[in-house]
Amino acid sequence: MIKKSDLIKVSIDTLGSETSISNIIKGLNTSFLRNDNYFFRLFGSQEQLNHELKKFSALKNNVEIIHCDEVIEMNDKPSEVMKSKKNSSMSRSIKSILETDSQAILSCGNTGALMALSLLNLKTVSSIKRPAIASIWPNINGESIVLDLGANIKSDSQFLVDNAILGTSLASTLLKIKNPSVGLLNVGREESKGNEVLQKTSQELSELNTKGLINYFGFIEGSDISNGITNVVITDGFTGNIALKTAEGTARMIQTFLKNSLKSSLISKLGAFFATFALSSLKEKLDPRVHNCGIFVGLNAPVIKCHGASDHVGIAYAADLLYMLIKGNVNDKIKNNIEKQDSN
Repeated sequence: MIKKSDLIKVSIDTLGSETSISNIIKGLNTSFLRNDNYFFRLFGSQEQLNHELKKFSALKNNVEIIHCDEVIEMNDKPSEVMKSKKNSSMSRSIKSILETDSQAILSCGNTGALMALSLLNLKTVSSIKRPAIASIWPNINGESIVLDLGANIKSDSQFLVDNAILGTSLASTLLKIKNPSVGLLNVGREESKGNEVLQKTSQELSELNTKGLINYFGFIEGSDISNGITNVVITDGFTGNIALKTAEGTARMIQTFLKNSLKSSLISKLGAFFATFALSSLKEKLDPRVHNCGIFVGLNAPVIKCHGASDHVGIAYAADLLYMLIKGNVNDKIKNNIEKQDSN
């Protein structure tokens, strides 16, 4: 029999996004079946949630519903929702970390509001000044962690060094890499390139590398991300967000080109038929649904933000990630890495 203390418990904000509650519950059920001892606290409409849960009997016995009427909409300003809408599904799901034994949060709602409320209530880990948004990106060698993807438009060297610590902790947890390499995104690999902030950051990371605290590769450029030159890529939120949107657009373009080419003639269609397995593998690697969530890292509890229009596949992937973050004790790794740095 499973003890309550053995359960992995997460809080789910089910309101305020374009995706349907049906998609959310279907996705959670998929993740529930893939992961042992998973339990969900669902914040939203009790009537709608109960209706959807009737379709999934096993999941129904492993959830708790907390009814919420108030919703934070996508166009609500973060500064306003922090003062009002204190009983919203998003606000209450975040506060559940402090008030219950929930260990993490998942939401498809307003990104700015989610970050502001999470920072207000959960605070940052140890000496981390500002949380970052990270994601897992596919590359030709496998996958890498990229951060920051938009949490902080302006950055200083301390923020970027913090990102190296956060990214290293994520890579060891999610990618199972013992000593992840870290690259600092720049306009070129040459040591002389980059602005003053990048130069100072590189110097500080080099010092940490000498002490054996960070496996710092050096500067990398945009093409190195997809080439998988390093396990972790750190940058400021402005550059990271542009890189993210560019990568998403490029992936969709490649999928469209490939789809049109394979339908262009009878020979192409026959070729596609015989290459079904390989094409399915490629489609999976380029599928934006399994790379559509941002990990708010550096807070005192893992928070994942799904795309507002995520389908059940995207929700399931995000729930899987949360499970891995909790099971892998990612915040303990962050604290340990910070303590090692501070002691040196």
